[in-house]
Amino acid sequence: MEAQIINAIQIALSGSSDQKLQLQAYEFLNEVKATKDGYNTALDLISKSTTSEINSDLKFFLYQVIEENVENLTREECHQLCQIVLRILSEFISNDIKDPTYLRNKFAQIHAKTFTSVYIDIYPNYINDLLELISSGNQLAVDYYTRILINIHSEIGDKYIARSQAWADRNALIKDAVRDKNMNDLVASWFKILTDGGNSEEILENTLIIIGSYVDWMDIALFVTPQCLNTIVGYLTRKQERNTTCNTLIQILSKKMPPEDKLELISLLNLTNIISSIQLTGDVEFEEHVAKLSNQIGEELLYVLGNEPTLTSQINEHLYTLWPIVLTFLSNEYDDVAQNVFPFIQMFLSACKKSSSLYSIELLSTLLNKIILKMKYDADDEDDDEDDDSERQFIEFRARLKLFQDQIAGLAPGLYIEAIPVVINESLFEGNKSWNKLELGLFELSNFSESLKMNLINVSKNKVNESKPYMIFQEFLIKLIDSSFILEVNHPHIQSSFFELVVKHYSFLNSHENRRDLVLRILEIFTSPLGLFNDNEKVRLRSWYLFFRFMKLTKPKLDNEQLIEQIVLKLKPLLVIKAELPTRDEDDDVVENGNFNNQQYLFETIGLIISLVPHEYTPVKVKLIESVFQPIFNDLEKCISIQDKELIIVLQAHHSLMALGTIVRGYDYESNLKFPPEIVDKVNNAAQVVLITLENFSKFETIRDASRFAFARFVPLLSSSVISGHLTKLITIIWSSSNLKISEISDFMSFLSQIGHTYKSDDNIYQLLNNFFTPLFSKVFQTLEQQVIEDENLRPDIIRDKNFLKKSLLNFLNSIITNHLSSLLVTETNKNEFPTIVSKLFEYSYDLSDTGASKLAIVQLINLVNVFGDGGKITDEKDLYGQSLPEIEGIDEFLMEKVVQLSFELPFQRQEFVLGDAQYRLIAQDIAMLLKTYQQKKEESFIKFLSTYLTNMGLSQDLLNDFCTNLINLDIKDFKKYFVTFVNQMKGSK
Repeated sequence: MEAQIINAIQIALSGSSDQKLQLQAYEFLNEVKATKDGYNTALDLISKSTTSEINSDLKFFLYQVIEENVENLTREECHQLCQIVLRILSEFISNDIKDPTYLRNKFAQIHAKTFTSVYIDIYPNYINDLLELISSGNQLAVDYYTRILINIHSEIGDKYIARSQAWADRNALIKDAVRDKNMNDLVASWFKILTDGGNSEEILENTLIIIGSYVDWMDIALFVTPQCLNTIVGYLTRKQERNTTCNTLIQILSKKMPPEDKLELISLLNLTNIISSIQLTGDVEFEEHVAKLSNQIGEELLYVLGNEPTLTSQINEHLYTLWPIVLTFLSNEYDDVAQNVFPFIQMFLSACKKSSSLYSIELLSTLLNKIILKMKYDADDEDDDEDDDSERQFIEFRARLKLFQDQIAGLAPGLYIEAIPVVINESLFEGNKSWNKLELGLFELSNFSESLKMNLINVSKNKVNESKPYMIFQEFLIKLIDSSFILEVNHPHIQSSFFELVVKHYSFLNSHENRRDLVLRILEIFTSPLGLFNDNEKVRLRSWYLFFRFMKLTKPKLDNEQLIEQIVLKLKPLLVIKAELPTRDEDDDVVENGNFNNQQYLFETIGLIISLVPHEYTPVKVKLIESVFQPIFNDLEKCISIQDKELIIVLQAHHSLMALGTIVRGYDYESNLKFPPEIVDKVNNAAQVVLITLENFSKFETIRDASRFAFARFVPLLSSSVISGHLTKLITIIWSSSNLKISEISDFMSFLSQIGHTYKSDDNIYQLLNNFFTPLFSKVFQTLEQQVIEDENLRPDIIRDKNFLKKSLLNFLNSIITNHLSSLLVTETNKNEFPTIVSKLFEYSYDLSDTGASKLAIVQLINLVNVFGDGGKITDEKDLYGQSLPEIEGIDEFLMEKVVQLSFELPFQRQEFVLGDAQYRLIAQDIAMLLKTYQQKKEESFIKFLSTYLTNMGLSQDLLNDFCTNLINLDIKDFKKYFVTFVNQMKGSK
């Protein structure tokens, strides 16, 4: 087997092996690991490794085989393995066999696992034998000793490894035994290693790791003698071990102990004085470690204070010496160093809320200044294409600093109100105008407004807008908008911050007396090369959105014809549509190309701008809308004229249709929705263009979607007489498409719901819906009943789409009824489809595979009962067409029978209907509402029918009387609670 194993390893590790052969090699090696023969062979081969040369790859594999089988060995086999690995280790040391580090680590893992199997009751002298091996000071022996102890801790003491309760109990027993039998000797050996002069750097570092690990579950008293602590602290000055020493000291400080003992330990270590004397500059990694150590000192001091407030004066003495160190690290040029003291600062500021004796205004002032300076970007961060990860990290870093600043504001409002305006004024309006200084000023101005909004300054809420700080903020904002540096300093961070700031404070601009001048100034900056035309893509695209938000929120009065035309003329170059096909990245994910999604904000803004032009300037409005529509019309005409409808042409047409709809969506902001007939005429032209385009591209789903999108935006502007003709054509074209997808049918019903809602009182639209109603429902039911295709890849998507279609159908029904169009269900045109619809509602109610659809179906049954549940005549007085229709014969009796059956069969005959599940509980509450609705409609006749049904089902007379009494007397809210309890009790008694 040895030859087979070696051959398999060579094949598995070879970069040139055949893939199939490699797979076979891996399978063979895994079989070796999993069999007893494989384990025995591995043990036999390893036993020979001290006397014969053995391949390193083979040796590592053999170690893996042994390690993975340790937990499956019998008691005798464990003892045998223990004897063998200790003998091999002794022979390695005797023969000075120095394997590579990875082999020594793997062999140490075997020792650790063997130790856990034998230490308690098979071979309790395991540690003693290890200690005996290092008694001579042999370097290889000591090296293996430290590696084995590190791995033993991983097996029994590492808190970050999840273990079963049985393993946790076993480990607790082992730790107790180590503490009882070997603790003193182990600790003595570690400090001997640290004090002896001949050990390697790696051994020393491993020993420090051991101390830091074992201190968590060993007696701290053995570690905290002055001699031991001085030995550890002394390694802070040794370059090779100083980072590990910091970690070890952190773990010693973290050891759980009574507050008084913890404070004594901190005093004994005297780390603040030691850290102050260390030369830190030049090694960022070491600075990070010392910062973490300093942070831990601070956290432990605050832990002591939290558990023993009487020690405040002693804590303050320690904090007095610690703060200069913390502030130094906070000011470090590297954020990775500075953020290591954040946890202490956070904990300290929180503690200050409970104990004002912890801080002075002088300390908070110093801390605030350090925080503000740390918020500033590096001056050399001039690259417009900055690293996204680096930028994101700085934003997160800065956000944490801002929280500290807010906490200081809460602790000392007077200090905050005095300090922040000084920073803003100096950064924005005085002295050197470096970009990072200006950006800090903008950032702090935004923070200042937030702190006022959150009332961190502790002023009465109704007085904030009259307070001096708010007046200062107003002055700064006006001064900022009027300042020249925004136009002079070309940096993306400045531009982004400015636009974000002015949009954020739109309400101030709306209310300010000089609103018009300020808004026009902002419009000038937005439409300059610094905003919408910025060379930096991030700033440019973001400003497109912010410009839209600004116009939407401020809605400035645009009564200057020259200004209006100037703005639109400026924007027109940005409105040129150029479609770009999506591509796939290395993960095969679709990547959208081009800027059309962002460009839509501009189209919507153009529509908004035109709508904001006063009515007396209607000719100007018409001229402007023509100027933006016509290029799109021309574009669509070109697309239509091209015979070969390539994907790029289809995408270009799609974008153009979306643009038309988006412009009109923007125009929807017209005050009071009163649209001049000249504008309505232009929108009507756009609707005709959309229909012509749809006719020529009807086989493409994206065009059908875009056409529907555009019409949904046209609807509010067009009269019913105009829109009904267009809609008839739109519906006909889309509905006759041979490749209509399930998702499209769902979306189309949402579109029809919008039409019905907008024109619910209009004869033209009513007739349109009436004509389409039966074909729509027939198509939907037919689609839902089609068998799901067997293609396993497409099957989940189709099931999902069908579930969504079912919900869309139910929502469409809900829209019809709530918009007082229930008569559509039973007109002469549609009454033959009505029984199918009612039947499907009950079918969907019973179907608990999709609880959301079941719930929706029950809600529609409630709607039907409300509308038809009193003799079959439509009772909705707001339904303009309902009174003229005859009653539906038999609907009342049919509904009553089926509703009562549903109400008791669904909760009681379905095992999965468990009210502990929130979804089923909601369905039960809807059933209760269904019963209550019918009782309110039919009163005594419903109670009589219900009583007969429940009696036939075997319900006792007492329970029947109780149920009916509660149904009659309780309001809907209380009856829902009663019904849920009733179902629970009845199901529980089965």
